[in-house]
Amino acid sequence: MTFGKRGRPPEDRLARQYEIYTRVAPLIVQDGARRLSMRQAAQVACLSIGGLYHYFPTKRELVLHGLCPEALWRCCQEFHAEFGNLSELDPRRYIEEGIHVVVKQVGFCRPAIHAALELGSESFWEVIETLLTSTILDFEVHLQRVAPEVGEKELHRCGRAMRRSICAALLDKRMTPDELQDELSILVDGYLSRVHERTAP
Repeated sequence: MTFGKRGRPPEDRLARQYEIYTRVAPLIVQDGARRLSMRQAAQVACLSIGGLYHYFPTKRELVLHGLCPEALWRCCQEFHAEFGNLSELDPRRYIEEGIHVVVKQVGFCRPAIHAALELGSESFWEVIETLLTSTILDFEVHLQRVAPEVGEKELHRCGRAMRRSICAALLDKRMTPDELQDELSILVDGYLSRVHERTAP
């Protein structure tokens, strides 16, 4: 038997921060981190100033949230929870779904990268480097499953080309998600067809 009122389930703070940051992100890109006020941020996030400070004690934490390792890894975990079974069953679809996630993560990171460049944050490249390395390694492993005849050298070349596209998208405010999606898909398709041409009898 239980007594008293049932408590609320614990809040998913990281998910709430994600929602707030994604609402504020267009202002970071449009006006810059320095010009953004916490009052503007609270308005677009439909929060009181106090509510905003509850989730982000400083403006710096808010504008750099797109580089928060916990937030980026949460996205990866959600991807693996939903599509991880395809890793063995359908590696090609796993790669396609992986490209969708990369595009989503670029959109999430890009405002924070521009804020970091504007504010002079020094450590953001470490986060990006870790994310890029693990993402590209995962792609290479699954490209090998899709096309076992692809040599290690070709895999690394494809990985480096994808890395360059992702880096360009992080820095280029004008690159749309659809453009990045197409570019990454074309890269993968291009490398695979090139290899198939070489190995065809």
